[in-house]
Amino acid sequence: MKRVGLLAFVVLFILTACIVQAKDSGVRFSDLSGEVLVRPDEDRLAWEFAEMEMILNVMDHIQTKKDASAILSLTDMTTFVMKPESEIILNTESEKENKIELLAGKVWVNVKKMVKDGTMNVEMSQAVAGIKGTNITCSSNQDGSENRVQVLRGVASIMIRESNEQIELAEGEELVVKKGVKPEKVEINVEQEQKVWEDQTSKLGQSIQMNEIPETIKNLIENERSEYAKIKSSFEKLIGMEKITAEEAAEIARDAERFIGIILEDNLILASMRKKVEAAISLPDVNANDKIVLAGYLRQIAEASTTILGFQSEAVKIMRYQFKLSALYEDVSTELEMVLGEFTSVTAEIDGIKTEVSNNPNGKSQDWFLEAIDILQDKLHDLEEQMAKAQALLEKNPTDVNTQNLIKQISDMETLIGSMLKDLAIVEISPSTITELNQIDDLLSDQMVALQNEITAYNSISASTSDVAERRLQSSLKIMDNYARVRRNYLSAQRLYDLVMRATQGAKYKTSEQGEAEALWQNISDRFQQLGIVANELQSNIESLESQLRQWLK
Repeated sequence: MKRVGLLAFVVLFILTACIVQAKDSGVRFSDLSGEVLVRPDEDRLAWEFAEMEMILNVMDHIQTKKDASAILSLTDMTTFVMKPESEIILNTESEKENKIELLAGKVWVNVKKMVKDGTMNVEMSQAVAGIKGTNITCSSNQDGSENRVQVLRGVASIMIRESNEQIELAEGEELVVKKGVKPEKVEINVEQEQKVWEDQTSKLGQSIQMNEIPETIKNLIENERSEYAKIKSSFEKLIGMEKITAEEAAEIARDAERFIGIILEDNLILASMRKKVEAAISLPDVNANDKIVLAGYLRQIAEASTTILGFQSEAVKIMRYQFKLSALYEDVSTELEMVLGEFTSVTAEIDGIKTEVSNNPNGKSQDWFLEAIDILQDKLHDLEEQMAKAQALLEKNPTDVNTQNLIKQISDMETLIGSMLKDLAIVEISPSTITELNQIDDLLSDQMVALQNEITAYNSISASTSDVAERRLQSSLKIMDNYARVRRNYLSAQRLYDLVMRATQGAKYKTSEQGEAEALWQNISDRFQQLGIVANELQSNIESLESQLRQWLK
């Protein structure tokens, strides 16, 4: 009996431990479409169909099958939208340190409320996206060898697992992270990428029932009014100060931007409710009383939209407000002017080469190309130094728009120079190559004169002389011997020219030296063709003369 009692106690202890471990994550489904499955982390086979009201525990796995999607909401107002064939793990045990592990697929994340404290990380196989009041998308292929992060609004900090490198990602940028490869930043079209998610994000608010609309609108507006009041209070405190730091200005701008994130999602919810009400009111069997109620819903939605628009307008003003910064940061403008002056000087020198390139530099000497490349490489080095100075200034004053614009201009100029260096790359043709081709051309020219003289001598041999056949044979052999020497020179010129052409094959532009080599080769080729025709005729005559001589010698 004691053993049975002990066994029962152990089983009860294990069951109790399991119950304790299953902690509510605070995450709930806002919308489900298609086949969406949920299972605990410790049991790979315990998949069950997702339901709207189900409690999602810490470390639960959520998986969307083909043609399925899901929208999840966190207690801090963060929203996750999962695309088809995606799987995540919820790790939201701490209120201030929330994590979602993306095993495969794509998610759209809108972090709205964590204005001052708390973090939200999306952990992937190759990278960790740290976000704080930002709208981003994250994706991972099925084998985890490639991760992508796009910033649609705000900024994100990406930690590369392989190198522990920290990369800041701004709005309109995507970071591609592959195993064993240097991470690559690319620009994206935010509006276009938003459209990719329209189908999923348009479902925000679809799960709201008709009778829940008034209460939902009320809560939505109250939440926005509360959030806006906090931001406005902080803003008014700052503008009442004579001078503030750049960090304080940046913080209020970020708060306003995150508030716009709330508005972004609330607008999607209102749009979904509007569509649902409009569809209901247009049904043929709807009665008059219901129409009055539904019309009242539409009016409330319209009023809420107007209120939200007002909040958004005020938030934009706060975000763009130019504060008078403290003296420490005012000094940056003087340093910025110096860097800007250096940049202007560099661009002025590059503009001359840029103009020549736009006018097509074909036919310019290779010295011009080599000199242009040297100048561009020097200016690229200058730009690298200016970029370092500008980035140092931005660290002192992260909100300075002029510094940000200068950094973008320098980056664009570096890209332009890189493109021009690639286009202007040439293979130098040595003067000795041109000289050798010239010599062969002159030799062939002399040979043509000699050949004409020899042909004239050949034709002047009188047919009445007894040794006419022998003399013509000797003359023909002499001509053929000269032709053989010319042919050897021609083949040397052909090999030389082929080497030049192979070397310059990938060049975008043609130098004057290359044009000269081509013209010389054309002359050599034409002259040799003329000699070749004569040689073929002489070869036929020689064979005939040899036959005649054999008869004569008999």
